[in-house]
Amino acid sequence: MKITTVANQKGGVGKTTLEIHLASYAANSGKRVLVVDLDEGDLSLFYGAADEGDTTEYLMSSQLFSDEHEGRQPRQVAPNIWLIEADVPLLDVDDMDLSVVHNLKAGLERFADDFDLCMIDTPPNLQRRMVAALVASDSVVAPFNISPFTISRMPKLLRTIQTVQEEFNPALRFLGFMPNLVNSRSPDEIEILPGLREAYGEMMFAEQIIYRPCINKSQASGNPVWVKANGSSQRVAGREMKVACEAILSQVWAD
Repeated sequence: MKITTVANQKGGVGKTTLEIHLASYAANSGKRVLVVDLDEGDLSLFYGAADEGDTTEYLMSSQLFSDEHEGRQPRQVAPNIWLIEADVPLLDVDDMDLSVVHNLKAGLERFADDFDLCMIDTPPNLQRRMVAALVASDSVVAPFNISPFTISRMPKLLRTIQTVQEEFNPALRFLGFMPNLVNSRSPDEIEILPGLREAYGEMMFAEQIIYRPCINKSQASGNPVWVKANGSSQRVAGREMKVACEAILSQVWAD
């Protein structure tokens, strides 16, 4: 099982949106995908609650940091997709001793033969949960939007990844920054991209995801953007998202 984290030390960059589409794209390709919500629950909300009358005690994210995960299983939420849902006790992880960052990796190891891919969604700041995800992962991808605040934090994320590599997980690979939520009508945003690509070189994906309202509308309906595409804008958005997902996942499987 490959484990990939979607991370950025800045909120509002589309981490959850990208993870939803990466999981769906991989699942549509026949991969068995485990998604882990270590953020505030938006990913879990997308997949919805368990069916009424389902009394199964499914595995929750906080339990991956303790011995409570033994015997519990993720909940299947779509064809080839299983969810480990965020819960309220998950927030307590950030107040625990630093050693807790190793527990997630141990908690996920028992699923190594059950899934092809594990995708982890993380909070937008450097807390125990984010460090734990990086410690447990084979690779990490960072979506970003083009704003002064986000761009100024890109070096900070690279330093965090380097620190985790040096102190906890030398095998962690940074797949790259994925330009996301790009406003194609903003000359400033379009003009700044070439400079970012030159500055970060191979650490920047050549692909980009243009902001389109239909992406959020599709997610609100519980679907990735390419499902039930109505209108040219949604069809274009679906093609762009698939290209971005393929670029990322090809790097996930490259090693």
